[in-house]
Amino acid sequence: MKRPLRPGFQRVLRRELRQIAARPALAFLLGPYPLLLFVLLATVFWAGLPTSLPVAVVDLDRSQISRQITRMVDDTPELTVTAQLPTLAAAKQSLLAGKVYGILLIPEHAERDVLSGTAPEIVTFYNNQMLTVGGIVARATGTAIGTFSVGLSVQMRQARGQSTEDALIGVTPIPIQQSPLFNPALDYTQFLLATVMPTVLHIFICVSAVLCIARDRHSLGGMARLVRLGGTPIRALAGKLVPYGIAGMITLFCADAIIFGTFEAPFLGSLGLHLVYSVLFVATCLSLGALLALVAGDTVAALGLTGVLTAPAFGFAGISFPRFAMNGFSQAWGAMSPLTPYLHLRTDQVVRGADVAVSLPALAWLAALFFLYFGLALWLLARQAQGTGALVPQPAKVTA
Repeated sequence: MKRPLRPGFQRVLRRELRQIAARPALAFLLGPYPLLLFVLLATVFWAGLPTSLPVAVVDLDRSQISRQITRMVDDTPELTVTAQLPTLAAAKQSLLAGKVYGILLIPEHAERDVLSGTAPEIVTFYNNQMLTVGGIVARATGTAIGTFSVGLSVQMRQARGQSTEDALIGVTPIPIQQSPLFNPALDYTQFLLATVMPTVLHIFICVSAVLCIARDRHSLGGMARLVRLGGTPIRALAGKLVPYGIAGMITLFCADAIIFGTFEAPFLGSLGLHLVYSVLFVATCLSLGALLALVAGDTVAALGLTGVLTAPAFGFAGISFPRFAMNGFSQAWGAMSPLTPYLHLRTDQVVRGADVAVSLPALAWLAALFFLYFGLALWLLARQAQGTGALVPQPAKVTA
């Protein structure tokens, strides 16, 4: 017979591995389930950039110029003219029904106004409740109409005897050169997929920590038995969380393999720093989950508290809405989440290729959250172990 292990990290670790193996649902939660969600998300973002969005055209002019404008809008890769409707009311019904994402209204006498030197008012309507789609429709129609307007102005100036160069200077006396940085192709793989995957994973990591701590808290002996098996609170907590940390790291690196391998997204920064803050991110999420499990009274309350803190974390991280424009409450909420510094670090290193020194403040922020949550979890674990120690049956001493 094998001698039982002495109290310590290894004993708690082996015990936790046995408990995970005895619970198929928990094992499925740690790896296969998040990976299935990642594959689903990757399928959604496979195209990288939304294209051929349906729009409607209301052409009240029925002229050669209005037909040319319609063709130019239809030729843009982002848009496709799927309907040419007689009235704006009919086009509005199509927009409300979700059949189109935008409406291009060409007014009456547009060609006559252009030839007479008067600028016609061409209007684009789009559903701005869908921010991404609305922005694409507005940008694409504006680019198409602007290109047509410049070309038409150049032709009219050439007809008056100006040279091509003089006509171009007259149309655009101060040329503007726009150079989009960091994501010039506006690829949503870099903008959304690379941030949504860690967002989903950090919820799973926190939930797994809550479940593993809550299971021991409601078992016979509670926290006192766990600390006794570990020898010290830090060994007991580390032994409990390490299996979930390894599972979280493997899943996170699988997500990176999807982004950098399948989608061939570029990696511009420091790989070493990326590994450091990835490990620190997983450890901080586990510490936060353990802390919430120790704070809450039962498993359901702990899971509810975890959902309240982690589910809206993406909105407070500053990716879709800038943090400097948020109020104090929103900034404080985002500061408590490990997702916020992680996404900042990831954006700096993966997308921008920033120097390591630029990312050090965010790295220090993430490290401070880890020490705060892990330290509080250790303190609560020690206190609760002392409080439940009297409930644990102790072996009787035999005296001669």
